[in-house]
Amino acid sequence: MPYRTLSKWFLLLLCLSVLAACQQPPEPQPPLLQVGQRQLTLQQFDRELQLNYPDLSELTEADQLQLKLQLVNRLIERELILSEAERIDVRVTPDELDAFLAELRGNYSAAQYKQILDDAGVDLQDWKRGLKLRLVTMKVSTALLGKQTRVDEKEAAEYYRKNREKFRRPAELRARQMLFNNVADAEAVLKKLKAGGDFASLARQYSLSPDRENGGNLGYFSQGQLPPEFDRVLFNLPVGQVSDPVESPYGIHLFLVERRRRAGLRPFAAVKAEIIAEMAQQREEEAFQQWLQALRKNTKISVNWNLLKTDRNKH
Repeated sequence: MPYRTLSKWFLLLLCLSVLAACQQPPEPQPPLLQVGQRQLTLQQFDRELQLNYPDLSELTEADQLQLKLQLVNRLIERELILSEAERIDVRVTPDELDAFLAELRGNYSAAQYKQILDDAGVDLQDWKRGLKLRLVTMKVSTALLGKQTRVDEKEAAEYYRKNREKFRRPAELRARQMLFNNVADAEAVLKKLKAGGDFASLARQYSLSPDRENGGNLGYFSQGQLPPEFDRVLFNLPVGQVSDPVESPYGIHLFLVERRRRAGLRPFAAVKAEIIAEMAQQREEEAFQQWLQALRKNTKISVNWNLLKTDRNKH
């Protein structure tokens, strides 16, 4: 065989052997965490650690270990919940996740909310995965514990009777707002309002505030809930009257007070749904923690603590 042909043949064999070595699956690593049939590797744990504590390296070894232990416990709970979700076939559809996202965004657009997350250093996809876990947890809790957390009207009425002072409200007002970049824009819209323009319609058209989609509706609030520069104007503005342009760190505002409500005791009929929701949530949280503790006690769980040593990367 000529030398050149031999060399090509040898190089071909070498390339094939390297390719075969590259294609061989990596050696399976021992799991860091085993929860029932579910496993979590050290690499997966490190990713969770980075997501939850990006500045971990700046802490002492003792503090690092404490945070790692806390994360291990949270991951154990997560795997228990996901295991139960699989067992009872609980799933979250894309439509359900989108609806949950929209509810959390409120008046913010998807782009605005992404910018908020970016400014906070939060990855959108990681955030969505966290929300999906919350939805799964809620659905598992409802499926397994829903009957235990129901609150009837009689129980709500008893709670109201014993906690009447909790339902006393201060004087409140309901208002709308518009936000502009400058006084000239605000005064131009103010002229339209004085000519008979509808505040809500003009807010949807001209306001820069996220609540523009709701016509600038701020809902009911009492003194002290909004910035002081807002309070000074709103609580001295007659019902039905639009304010002059008001400057704040956010820009230039126009306000409209729609209604005032005197201080007093909120009637049971007005707070019944609120009481039932609050009592049900409290019961569900207590029942869920008891259920989770029992599940943890009855599930085989093992942790390879040696893999969590802070000096493991030094070797």
